[in-house]
Amino acid sequence: MPSSLYDSAFDSVRSMWIRSVMFVTQPVFQRLLPDPYTEAGNVRVDKKPAHVSRVTMTEIVSPAQCNMMGYAYAGTILSWIDIAAGIAAKRHAVSPSVTRSVDDVAFLHPVKVGDIVTIQASVNKSWKTSMEVGVKVEAESPLSHERFFVAHCYLSFVALSPRPEAKTHLGRILSGFQTIAVPELLPTSPMEIKRFEMAETRRQARFKQKKPDHSQIRELMREWSQGLREKADADAPIKRHPGYFASSEQPSPVSEGISEVEEENIISRAIKRGRRFSQDPRMLQQVKERPMDYTFAEVVELVMPQHANTLKITFGGQIMAWMEICAIASANRLAKAYLLTASIDSLNFITSSGVGDVVTVRSLVSRSFHSSMEVYVSVEAENVLTGETKFTNDGFFTVTAVDSENVPVIIPKVIPQTEIGMELYEGALERRQKRLNQRLELVNLVNASQNCVPVIHLDADE
Repeated sequence: MPSSLYDSAFDSVRSMWIRSVMFVTQPVFQRLLPDPYTEAGNVRVDKKPAHVSRVTMTEIVSPAQCNMMGYAYAGTILSWIDIAAGIAAKRHAVSPSVTRSVDDVAFLHPVKVGDIVTIQASVNKSWKTSMEVGVKVEAESPLSHERFFVAHCYLSFVALSPRPEAKTHLGRILSGFQTIAVPELLPTSPMEIKRFEMAETRRQARFKQKKPDHSQIRELMREWSQGLREKADADAPIKRHPGYFASSEQPSPVSEGISEVEEENIISRAIKRGRRFSQDPRMLQQVKERPMDYTFAEVVELVMPQHANTLKITFGGQIMAWMEICAIASANRLAKAYLLTASIDSLNFITSSGVGDVVTVRSLVSRSFHSSMEVYVSVEAENVLTGETKFTNDGFFTVTAVDSENVPVIIPKVIPQTEIGMELYEGALERRQKRLNQRLELVNLVNASQNCVPVIHLDADE
């Protein structure tokens, strides 16, 4: 037998033996470690009422958390949602809990600088080692005291063992993150009972939902990030600025763009359909279409201790905030306007990243409509010590282009250049219709709770 084959067989046998030993010893080793909760004189219970996990967070939106228009970034609100939900999960489980998934989130109203945001979270139902947490976000204007509904979503958390961190390398191997049983949730009020019953339906729907395979487009974006595109971006031109150039020569205007006749035709057709679009000349787009690869953007972040929980696992809300930054960058490459995140599709965290990892976020506009666009975002984490790179999660953001008065802006079309891009492009219509239906259900639900008669007009061709 050649030595290479012998070494390969030996490595395989050794790996199987190590995995077998780990499988047997890890649970035993975990139980030998002390439990901080019981060590403090407390007793773990098998059942808990739902109201014990309730959390109410209040945040004031600062300018650093807003875009150019003074509206809060969706990523900031998502990070608050994740923190509030995580606290509720930890209160119920009395152990560290990590985000497993986030259902679709639709934002019904933007939040401005100075607004007071209230985030309410509580556990809806618990299973063996996991929990569903419902979160409601409302905001209030400090000047008018007007309160308005912002968003609502459901997150799934998994409880991990609260045993202390091992001090040795062998101890860290044997005491890896292990799931732990959580108390059964006892609903008492009519609303808690309703949430409890609906949680199981949502859980089964998550299990049945088929996760589409976007590995090809992720691999293509990875190649783009490594400079392997056939048509890479050209160097940016030197823009003459009076502060740096003595010459008073002014740069010539961009010649390409939509003609005045074409612009008037588009706006007139929109008016006939009862729609209103921005007529601000500053919002006139320079081109009518862009290739899909032109919208590619990449964000690279180093996970620092402030980005992670007590187990040194990156906050799910922090990942979502980085995803929104990348999505906005891609959207801005297509549309030159003010951009607002309207919704985010459900996210499943396949694997986690930790302190010291390098998180790479890549995005591109998968399809554009009249004034909104769908942006596909993928995330991967790299352990710089081992060189291991793993896919963590992906998702779709819906970004809307508006002018300074919040009037929608007509944006260019995105054109797919590859077969993979065409597949992503064609699937956008079905995903969009699903979002519109979910938004309609949410609006009707909120109106019904306020005893209002909803008057809803959703245009699928927006």
